[in-house]
Amino acid sequence: MHKSADVVEILKAKGIRVSLQKLEIAKHILGIKRHFSAEEIFKEVNADFPRVSRATVFNVLNLFAEHGLLNTLRARSDVLLYDSNIDEHDHVVDAKSGAIYDVMLPEKERESFLKAIWAKNPHIPRNVAASVVVHV
Repeated sequence: MHKSADVVEILKAKGIRVSLQKLEIAKHILGIKRHFSAEEIFKEVNADFPRVSRATVFNVLNLFAEHGLLNTLRARSDVLLYDSNIDEHDHVVDAKSGAIYDVMLPEKERESFLKAIWAKNPHIPRNVAASVVVHV
């Protein structure tokens, strides 16, 4: 987790107007590479700062995604997840546990990895782009 002064500078550098709610939400997600739903962040933030509404959390997370602080993905049914790892990478979802893992491979190894995934999961399209979600 970042210090408040660092978070303020990160938000300002992205052109985001700083508010107490944005600052509290950012402190829970920036600097930690993980996948989460808006509901998970709402519960975390409300444990420390109970005045933040669900709508505010949802809107701030979408604002952060629009400004490149988060990525979004759909890895679990219809739930939109946020990814605080903004580096280019792929995702693998463990079909049994639902755990989501980041996969960062050089291009040559990535192609081999995807070929192995396609062999086991022929329903996955061959023209996948970066940040593909595959289930193993």
